Amino acid sequence: EIGMIFQEPMTALNPLIKVGKQVRECLLTHQKGISKKEAKSLVLEQLKSVGLPDVEDLYECYPHQLSGGQRQRVMIAMAFINNPALLIADEPTTALDVTIQTQIMDLMRELKEKSNTAIILVTHDLGVVANFADRIQVMYAGQVVERGTAREIFYESKHPYTWALLSSVPKVTNESKEELYALKGTPPDLLLPLHECPFASRCEYC
Repeated sequence: EIGMIFQEPMTALNPLIKVGKQVRECLLTHQKGISKKEAKSLVLEQLKSVGLPDVEDLYECYPHQLSGGQRQRVMIAMAFINNPALLIADEPTTALDVTIQTQIMDLMRELKEKSNTAIILVTHDLGVVANFADRIQVMYAGQVVERGTAREIFYESKHPYTWALLSSVPKVTNESKEELYALKGTPPDLLLPLHECPFASRCEYC
């Protein structure tokens, strides 16, 4: 019922096993009574659905033979192949260039609508969040400091950490040469108990 897309496909995929077999393993593990032949057919279909070319050849490739974008698409195919109710995507575009990032996010949006899957997107990229999320939770030191709709977070945010995040993003319309905002201080030691807001030591309003 839950799928997962990991941050770095090169370390999440097994380098010693062909990618087709790795995706097929997800089906054979979770869907009992399915034959290897049926599973292969479904895998090829799924690889096509995530925009991969020459899927028959790609099925027999090892991870190192694919580009970063192709590996990420294989991870997405693997995550969606059992039609999960929930997908957790952990920084799914971190290692990709901007053009491929956009393609991957568009693909996830398309698959989400087709399969009616809810997605939890874990990311530090506010640009990705702005174009993708319905609701946002801002976290600092392992705690949720603010939550709301995308509009509320970007235009009506209340927490100083959210303000700091938004201030640190370069704006295309800003012509000044001023340095971007940077937080002073360091995050708290999470091995020690927190008795107050974890952002207190770095907050200008505390």
